[in-house]
Amino acid sequence: MAEVEIGEMKVSGGKALVLIPLLGTIIGGLWGGFELYQRLLDAEQAVTEYVAPDMSGINQQLAVQAETVAALKEDVQQQFETVTALLDNMQEDLDRVREDTDEVDSFVRTIDESTNETQRDLRNDVYGMETELNDRLRELDAELREMRDDLEDKIERILDNPLNDSE
Repeated sequence: MAEVEIGEMKVSGGKALVLIPLLGTIIGGLWGGFELYQRLLDAEQAVTEYVAPDMSGINQQLAVQAETVAALKEDVQQQFETVTALLDNMQEDLDRVREDTDEVDSFVRTIDESTNETQRDLRNDVYGMETELNDRLRELDAELREMRDDLEDKIERILDNPLNDSE
């Protein structure tokens, strides 16, 4: 068998067959470790860039938005004060309208009572006139019947008169 001499060490064929894959495994493991280490460094750099991006633009936008919010807050406060004043004025107006409405209601009730009384008086007067007219109509009817009876009696006397025989 063949022997290989490395330094003072002699390696025979069988040992070389075991040694070559062992050296290949060790070299492959080292290469894999270095590759893994490099990938971890790349990942760390990517995470650092992702987690800590440049915040100056965002900070500037936040400052502008803070100013805008402060201005809006001031506007809202002024509008709130204006609305509060308007609501107070509207409440005063509403109270005045209620008072006026109460006065009008009282006046209308007075007019209604007066109207109802006038209506009753008018109804009573019309009823009295109607009663009087009915009484007069009955009297006239009685007089007409009496006159008709008298007239019929006279016609009958004339017709019964022997001097009036015109046949």
